Amino acid sequence: MYRLVAVVILVVGMARGAVAQSILPGLIQTTPQADRDKVSTEISQFITRLNNKRTTLNDQAFLQLIFSETHRRFLKTYKPYAQFADVFQKAQYDCLSATSLLAVVLDAFGFDFTVIETNYHIFISVQTTNGQVLLESTDRQNGFVTNALAIEQRISTYQQNKPVAYAGNKVYYEFDLNLYQVVQPHQLAGLLLFNQAIVAFNEGDVPESARKLKAAVRIYDSPRTNEFAAILITAIVNSQMPQEEKVDLIRSLYGYINRSVAAR
Repeated sequence: MYRLVAVVILVVGMARGAVAQSILPGLIQTTPQADRDKVSTEISQFITRLNNKRTTLNDQAFLQLIFSETHRRFLKTYKPYAQFADVFQKAQYDCLSATSLLAVVLDAFGFDFTVIETNYHIFISVQTTNGQVLLESTDRQNGFVTNALAIEQRISTYQQNKPVAYAGNKVYYEFDLNLYQVVQPHQLAGLLLFNQAIVAFNEGDVPESARKLKAAVRIYDSPRTNEFAAILITAIVNSQMPQEEKVDLIRSLYGYINRSVAAR
């Protein structure tokens, strides 16, 4: 079982209004149709309230306000695989859904950031006018880090790509790969869909898992795709679904594996 663990390093930069518009619609599309208006409204109102509190705060102070207010308003209960809609409907979050919300808010206020994906973490790294800041989305008490040595030590730990437990939760699956790469903000939606594929698989719905994986790949073809596609193929072969459905699903998933091998 796979669980993304996210850490966020945030930095202020030039206004990114056009990019901000590209992040939220994709995230909204990962939510149930009935929840989309509520999610959009809640985010809009939250950003307006933050803007009213911004006044003369410097970059670092405003980042701390964003971090604390996001936790106070939305991030109440940690739950593995909590989706973007769960943040607003149930006050439940995991590292990825919390990071997705932070990315939308930061982008709306002109923060320039780079999302980095590792095996078990996602973080965003840059520099504010007041120095580097690291925000860990799963740690409301100690997740706002400004000390340069502490930030360096944390990043070094993330680069080791070892599974770790956050908020008392275990990591159940170790990937046979070594990720450390840039993920574009709009690709967060692809990672959310990938987690939906994992949830469907864990619930025994292999066809739905395959559909979610294909939807995820259209947004972000992660290096972990081929590994999970191989797991799905094995499950499909051993399933009781009709032979014709097996063949169709395996054909589409096998293409991901072939593409990955060819790229090596």
